[in-house]
Parts: sequence; structure tokens; C-alpha cells
Amino acid sequence: MNLLNNLGFISQESFLFLEKKSQGGKGKAKILSAIADLIRYNTLLSVARAGTGHLGASLSIIELLTEIYFRSFSFSPKESSSKDRDIFILSKGHAVPSLYATLSAKGYFPIENLNRLRRLHGLSGHCDIETPGIEANTGSLAMGISKAVGFALFKKRMGYKGSVIVIVGDGELQEGQLWESLLSAVSFKVDNLYIIIDDNSVQTDQFTQNILKYNDIVHTLSSLGFTVVEKNGKKIKNIHDGFMKLAKSKKPKLLYMRTVKGQGVSYMEHPNVLKSKIDRYIWHNKAPDRKQLDQALREIYKRVKDLMSSFGFVIDLSLSLKDIPKEPMQKDVRGSSLITGFSDALLDFAKKYQFVTLDGDLEEDSGFVEFHKRNHTRFFEMGIMEQHMVSTAAAFSRSGTIPIVSTYAAFLTSRANEQLYNLATEGGKAIIVGNMSGVIPATPGKSHQAFRDIACIKNIPGVTMYQPITPKDVENVLGRYFNNELGNILYVRLSMASGKVELNTPSKNLEKGKAHILREGKNILVIGIGPVVIAESIVAAINLERDGISVEVWNQPWLIEFDRKQLLDASKRGIPLLIVEDHYKKGGFGESLLAYLTIHGIQFPRVEHIALRDFPQTGFREEVLKYLGLDSNTIQQTIHRLWRN
Repeated sequence: MNLLNNLGFISQESFLFLEKKSQGGKGKAKILSAIADLIRYNTLLSVARAGTGHLGASLSIIELLTEIYFRSFSFSPKESSSKDRDIFILSKGHAVPSLYATLSAKGYFPIENLNRLRRLHGLSGHCDIETPGIEANTGSLAMGISKAVGFALFKKRMGYKGSVIVIVGDGELQEGQLWESLLSAVSFKVDNLYIIIDDNSVQTDQFTQNILKYNDIVHTLSSLGFTVVEKNGKKIKNIHDGFMKLAKSKKPKLLYMRTVKGQGVSYMEHPNVLKSKIDRYIWHNKAPDRKQLDQALREIYKRVKDLMSSFGFVIDLSLSLKDIPKEPMQKDVRGSSLITGFSDALLDFAKKYQFVTLDGDLEEDSGFVEFHKRNHTRFFEMGIMEQHMVSTAAAFSRSGTIPIVSTYAAFLTSRANEQLYNLATEGGKAIIVGNMSGVIPATPGKSHQAFRDIACIKNIPGVTMYQPITPKDVENVLGRYFNNELGNILYVRLSMASGKVELNTPSKNLEKGKAHILREGKNILVIGIGPVVIAESIVAAINLERDGISVEVWNQPWLIEFDRKQLLDASKRGIPLLIVEDHYKKGGFGESLLAYLTIHGIQFPRVEHIALRDFPQTGFREEVLKYLGLDSNTIQQTIHRLWRN
């Protein structure tokens, strides 16, 4: 009997066979351990095929997931609609590749779907209820545990059976909402709730204790009113013993698991990666190449080979090593990295100006690594605490030092919006960097994409908003801020993704509100924002030139501020206007532009607006841009229609 299906994944039939075998009395722990390793096999393969995914955090919880789904609780696709069902929530939603592998092993959806991880209409980069078996959308940390408390409360008050189980990451303990949920769980005495803390010791790329110290966290949690059991999470037997002990308690239950980030793959396990203070954990969000995958799969199969052979299973590993990865996440992108530009600018300005930097557990993604190395007393790693980080920045500002705050825009502008407003009311100075703005990269999913940040920021008085399109543009806008040209607070809408083509940098003296004209044309005017959208518009314009349609392309870096004369002069040319943005239509740049045109009586003969209208999808660059109508081909078709009409 072949252990693999035709795509190289451990087959559903193999898991079904092993699950039946595990229900007998003899060798149960050994079979469950093998199931865990085979789930690990499929997890690795799905991430390797996608070329992207959070492996470290996924691997550390596979023994936990196996115990939860295959023994200690009751999970079946047939019970999905029962209000008496056991409910599982993965609050650390980035670890979802291992949950997908577990759910498919249990038959919630075909194992073949693992081959569509992080693809359009496939499996989302974070937990999403569109996938069978997923009970809650998670990704923005600490929301999942609050939802678990809510499910437990519902069951308890409405008289329904079943337990609620939630896995929380150790880094997630830094989020304020998590502590609100813990206090609520104890106050409401939800004894049907099992909270599992996965302490794998490492956050994004360094030890959790290097970011924030928890000291005796087990004692702290016990003192809140939980029954707490602490176990080593590398062995399934330990986990089972922990659940059995907790089941006897009449209080809310908490299992504190000591695990290893990258657990079960030697070269990914954090003790083998983080050997010195300067090392960084590289497997947080990284896929193995073909050679690395081969090593990992052989290591896993070696542990289960004897047992599988005794059951008559055979395996051809070469099936699993095909299409690693299936295709690149993006193709033919020639634009330069704005994050690198930001990093370089910080190093330069640090020699001239007094400022500090505050990071939200994204030191590398935010471009702070080199600054931290060279200016360690001016760098503050605040952890996963957006609200606290912004209020701390306000104190630096009041003390006369300019804070530069950076994390993902999706979290910074919404979760800490009240704190940003409060900062503005104090009249202090600050640079707020909304990183990973827009919809690309789209592989993480809707929880991490920033397509409503303009709406969150534009109603705060005294904030200058600017979106750069080149590394030099980043440097220029920061320089203008330090030269006191841009007011008290500067919001930099920073794209992690580069444009498809290299773009020209706006003048360092570009007047506030004025658009940057990238390409002159006679027939159509396109106004857009950000390197991704602008570059797609440029490509469309170049292609249309062959058809005799002359397209003018403007970059509007100021986002919500405009120049009346520039727009009035353009309108007098009698050409159609196309507005393009990677933001929701409501509350975005285009809405502000259209309002400005209306208020000032500026009329174009025809106007169209391409923007987000609904929730976006996970996927690779080209497929998501096309889905949203932001790719060069769709922009080109829209311009064609405007021109014909």
C-alpha cells in the first residue's frame, strides 16, 4: 500500500488506516507519534510547494494538534454543524499550515487542497472560516483567544456540550487583548475552556525573552485563577497526561507547553539555529528548497519507517520532491526595495538628527536591523504591543525626541488608532511608518494586508500622509520631515512590495498636494498611488501606446492633499480620468480626490475608479492583482473602454 497520493502527500487513506489502528489498546502512543510526523511531512511539503509559509510556529504545535484531533477531544467533519461539538481555535493563526495538514488528515477537506496553500481561492495564509474545519478568522494576534472565551460562554450559558480548545503563542502574551480574555475566562468561570500556550521560546526571529521578559509566567497565570499544568510538548504522552489532569478541574484550564520552534526537523529547531546572540531564526516565514525538503522528509520518514513497513506501507520520496516550489510568488519585478531605502535613510539621518525607533516584533521586515546594530541605545523592541508602542512613542515625543514607529500598517493604523489620535492631540512630533501597505504581498491573507489604513489615518488632524514609490523617495520625504517642512506627524505608507518596473523619483521639492507626473499623454489621465499600482499603470500605458492611445500617469504621493490648479488644468484638456488604488474605495485616496474635485467644481468628462470593494483574497502577486482589477491588463482594458466611450 502506497503511503503517498499522486501529488506526493501522505494520503487520506493512510491517515484513516492509522487512526483506526490508534484506537486499539496496543501501541497507541507510538501510532499517534507517527501520525504527528506524517502531518509534519504534509505541512513541510505544502509550504515547500507554495514557496512561502510559517513553518517554525507550525512545526512546534503538531504533537499538540495530533493529541487534540486524534485522541483527547472529539473531532469529525460529520459533527461540524452540531452545537455540541468540540471547537478548536488557532489563535496564533500564522501556524495554520500545520492545522490544514491536520484537518485534511481528519477528512475535513481533500489532502490535495494542501497543494493550493496561499494561492487564490486556495488555503489562506492565516486561519479563515472559508476553509472547512476552521472555526474563526485569526492572524491578528489575541483575537482568537477572545473568540474561544466567547464560544465557551455560549456553550455554558445555552446548555450545550463540548469543550473549546485554543492554542496561543508565547509571543501573543504581549497583546493586551489576551490579558483581557484571560481575566474574562476566570471571571465567567468557563470550565469548558482549554487554553494552551505554545512556548516555543522564539518569536519572529529571536528569543521571546530577548524581546520582553515574562519571568515566572506559570505562577502568574495560576494566580489569576486558572488550573495550570506545565508539560514538555515534544512527546504526545506528556500532552495527553496534561489534558487528563486538567479534565478533572472545575476551573478554566490552561496547559503550558514547552516546545521547540521548528520541532521535529533538526536543522529548523531553534537550538540548532540560534547558537549566538547575532543569529536570527530564519525559519519563521521561509520555505525549504528542494535539497532542504529532501533532508527534512528523510529525517521524518526515518522515525516512522519501521512502523509503516510493519503495516505494509511503501513510499517513493521522489514524488514529494517534484515542483519545489511550483512557481515563484512574483515574476519579472524590477523595482527596488523601499524597505532597503528606509533602512539606508535611517543610518544616514541618525548621524544628523536626534530620534529613536520603536519596532513591533518586525525588526527585519521593518528595516531596523542595521540601525539596531549601530545605534542600539536608540532602538526599542516593543514586541507585539501596537497600542503600548504608540503611547510610549508619545512620551518620547513629549520629552523632545522624535520617535519613528514602525510595524505592519494593518495593525498599526487600526489597532492603535486611538493612541495615534491621542498622540496628535498633544501636538508632538513623530514619524509613523505603516509597513506592508496595500494588498501585495497577498500570501499572508486579509488579516495582514493594509487596504484601509488611509481611512484610519486621514481623519486625524495634523497628520501629513505620504506614500513613496522609490528608495530615494523614502529618503527625501524623511529628510523633508527632519527639515520641519511636513508638520508634526508624518504617516509614511510604505509598501513592502516593489513595482513591476523601475519608477522615477518625485522631486525632493515636490509641493505639498501636487502630483508627480511620471508619463505625459494626450488621451487619458491615470492618477494612482504606491509603487505596485503606479508600475502596473505605467506598463498599461506603454502597451496602449502601440494602439495609438496616449496615457498620462500621475503619482499622487500626498494621498489626501491635492493641487487645485494642477487638477483644473488637467480637466480643461477634456480627457477621461482613471483613479487607481490598492485600498478600499470607501475612505481611500480616490474618495478624497473625488470629493476635492466636486468641492472645487473641477469636472472631467468621464471618471472611473478602480479600488477594493470587498474582502481580498490570499494569493500570489499576479493572480491577486488580476482578481482585484489592479493588474496592468485590467487597467489597460479599463482605459480602452474609457477611450472608446
